[in-house]
Amino acid sequence: MNKKYFISIGLLFIGVVATAVISSYGSITGYATVEKSLTIDIIGSSNDENYSIKAYQGETVYSPKIKLINKAKIPVNVNLSLTILPESAGNEKDVKLSVENEFKNETLKNPVKVPEGYLYFYIKHEFEPNANLGNYFFKLDVIPT
Repeated sequence: MNKKYFISIGLLFIGVVATAVISSYGSITGYATVEKSLTIDIIGSSNDENYSIKAYQGETVYSPKIKLINKAKIPVNVNLSLTILPESAGNEKDVKLSVENEFKNETLKNPVKVPEGYLYFYIKHEFEPNANLGNYFFKLDVIPT
Protein backbone atom coordinates (compact mmCIF):
# COMPACT_ATOMS: atom_id res chain seq x y z
CA MET A 1 0.00 0.00 0.00
CA ASN A 2 2.89 2.35 0.70
CA LYS A 3 4.17 1.70 -2.79
CA LYS A 4 0.79 2.68 -4.32
CA TYR A 5 0.67 5.70 -2.05
CA PHE A 6 4.09 6.88 -3.17
CA ILE A 7 3.22 6.23 -6.81
CA SER A 8 0.03 8.28 -6.41
CA ILE A 9 1.94 11.09 -4.71
CA GLY A 10 4.61 10.90 -7.44
CA LEU A 11 2.00 11.13 -10.22
CA LEU A 12 0.31 14.03 -8.45
CA PHE A 13 3.67 15.79 -8.13
CA ILE A 14 4.41 15.24 -11.83
CA GLY A 15 0.93 16.64 -12.68
CA VAL A 16 1.54 19.75 -10.58
CA VAL A 17 4.99 20.25 -12.13
CA ALA A 18 3.57 19.76 -15.63
CA THR A 19 0.85 22.32 -14.91
CA ALA A 20 3.45 24.74 -13.57
CA VAL A 21 5.55 24.23 -16.70
CA ILE A 22 2.57 24.82 -18.98
CA SER A 23 1.55 28.00 -17.18
CA SER A 24 5.14 29.18 -17.02
CA TYR A 25 5.14 29.76 -20.78
CA GLY A 26 3.47 33.03 -19.92
CA SER A 27 0.19 34.84 -20.08
CA ILE A 28 -1.02 38.23 -21.05
CA THR A 29 -3.87 40.43 -19.98
CA GLY A 30 -5.52 43.24 -21.84
CA TYR A 31 -7.94 46.08 -21.39
CA ALA A 32 -10.05 48.28 -23.58
CA THR A 33 -11.41 51.78 -23.22
CA VAL A 34 -14.70 52.09 -25.07
CA GLU A 35 -15.73 55.55 -26.25
CA LYS A 36 -18.77 56.95 -28.03
CA SER A 37 -18.55 56.33 -31.76
CA LEU A 38 -21.09 59.00 -32.74
CA THR A 39 -21.00 62.75 -32.16
CA ILE A 40 -23.22 65.54 -33.46
CA ASP A 41 -21.98 68.75 -35.07
CA ILE A 42 -24.31 71.61 -36.00
CA ILE A 43 -22.49 73.12 -38.97
CA GLY A 44 -21.59 76.77 -38.52
CA SER A 45 -22.34 76.82 -34.80
CA SER A 46 -20.01 76.84 -31.83
CA ASN A 47 -22.81 75.26 -29.79
CA ASP A 48 -23.60 71.70 -30.89
CA GLU A 49 -26.38 71.22 -28.34
CA ASN A 50 -29.10 73.44 -29.82
CA TYR A 51 -30.13 75.63 -32.71
CA SER A 52 -32.82 78.23 -33.28
CA ILE A 53 -34.96 79.04 -36.30
CA LYS A 54 -37.68 81.59 -37.05
CA ALA A 55 -40.84 80.47 -38.79
CA TYR A 56 -44.28 81.77 -39.73
CA GLN A 57 -47.54 79.84 -39.67
CA GLY A 58 -47.83 77.66 -42.78
CA GLU A 59 -44.10 77.79 -43.49
CA THR A 60 -41.57 74.97 -43.88
CA VAL A 61 -38.20 75.72 -42.31
CA TYR A 62 -35.04 73.59 -42.08
CA SER A 63 -32.57 73.37 -39.24
CA PRO A 64 -28.96 74.27 -39.89
CA LYS A 65 -27.02 71.45 -41.58
CA ILE A 66 -26.24 68.73 -39.06
CA LYS A 67 -23.25 66.40 -39.29
CA LEU A 68 -23.38 63.03 -37.54
CA ILE A 69 -19.77 61.91 -37.14
CA ASN A 70 -19.02 58.19 -36.95
CA LYS A 71 -15.59 57.49 -35.45
CA ALA A 72 -16.03 53.71 -35.68
CA LYS A 73 -14.32 51.84 -38.49
CA ILE A 74 -17.67 50.34 -39.54
CA PRO A 75 -21.08 51.74 -40.51
CA VAL A 76 -23.44 52.18 -37.56
CA ASN A 77 -27.24 51.90 -37.69
CA VAL A 78 -29.17 54.43 -35.63
CA ASN A 79 -32.73 55.52 -35.04
CA LEU A 80 -33.24 59.27 -35.26
CA SER A 81 -36.09 60.23 -32.94
CA LEU A 82 -37.64 63.72 -33.09
CA THR A 83 -39.79 65.03 -30.26
CA ILE A 84 -41.74 68.23 -29.69
CA LEU A 85 -41.10 69.02 -26.04
CA PRO A 86 -44.07 69.58 -23.70
CA GLU A 87 -43.16 73.19 -22.89
CA SER A 88 -43.75 74.13 -26.55
CA ALA A 89 -46.52 76.50 -27.65
CA GLY A 90 -47.95 73.69 -29.78
CA ASN A 91 -47.69 69.98 -30.50
CA GLU A 92 -47.62 67.50 -33.41
CA LYS A 93 -50.89 68.99 -34.71
CA ASP A 94 -49.07 72.29 -35.20
CA VAL A 95 -45.76 71.14 -36.67
CA LYS A 96 -44.61 68.01 -38.49
CA LEU A 97 -40.95 67.04 -38.01
CA SER A 98 -38.84 64.85 -40.29
CA VAL A 99 -35.19 64.14 -41.01
CA GLU A 100 -34.10 65.00 -44.56
CA ASN A 101 -30.92 64.03 -46.39
CA GLU A 102 -28.22 66.62 -47.12
CA PHE A 103 -29.87 67.53 -50.43
CA LYS A 104 -33.30 68.06 -48.82
CA ASN A 105 -34.91 65.75 -51.37
CA GLU A 106 -35.42 62.55 -49.37
CA THR A 107 -36.86 61.78 -45.94
CA LEU A 108 -34.58 59.44 -44.00
CA LYS A 109 -36.32 56.42 -42.48
CA ASN A 110 -35.20 54.48 -39.41
CA PRO A 111 -32.89 52.75 -39.06
CA VAL A 112 -30.46 55.18 -40.69
CA LYS A 113 -27.07 53.79 -41.69
CA VAL A 114 -24.27 56.18 -40.72
CA PRO A 115 -21.27 55.30 -42.88
CA GLU A 116 -17.73 55.32 -41.57
CA GLY A 117 -16.90 59.01 -41.46
CA TYR A 118 -20.04 61.13 -41.40
CA LEU A 119 -23.62 61.71 -42.51
CA TYR A 120 -25.14 65.14 -43.21
CA PHE A 121 -28.84 65.83 -42.72
CA TYR A 122 -31.42 68.49 -41.87
CA ILE A 123 -34.45 68.57 -39.61
CA LYS A 124 -37.51 69.71 -41.55
CA HIS A 125 -40.17 71.69 -39.62
CA GLU A 126 -43.52 71.96 -41.42
CA PHE A 127 -45.74 74.41 -39.54
CA GLU A 128 -49.51 74.29 -40.10
CA PRO A 129 -51.26 77.46 -41.31
CA ASN A 130 -53.09 77.59 -37.97
CA ALA A 131 -50.12 76.59 -35.76
CA ASN A 132 -50.21 78.06 -32.27
CA LEU A 133 -48.10 81.17 -31.92
CA GLY A 134 -45.14 81.11 -29.56
CA ASN A 135 -41.96 79.21 -28.92
CA TYR A 136 -41.47 75.57 -29.86
CA PHE A 137 -38.78 73.29 -28.46
CA PHE A 138 -37.53 70.20 -30.27
CA LYS A 139 -35.29 67.30 -29.35
CA LEU A 140 -33.35 64.92 -31.58
CA ASP A 141 -32.20 61.63 -30.06
CA VAL A 142 -29.64 59.50 -31.89
CA ILE A 143 -30.11 55.92 -30.69
CA PRO A 144 -27.78 53.14 -31.86
CA THR A 145 -29.65 49.99 -32.90
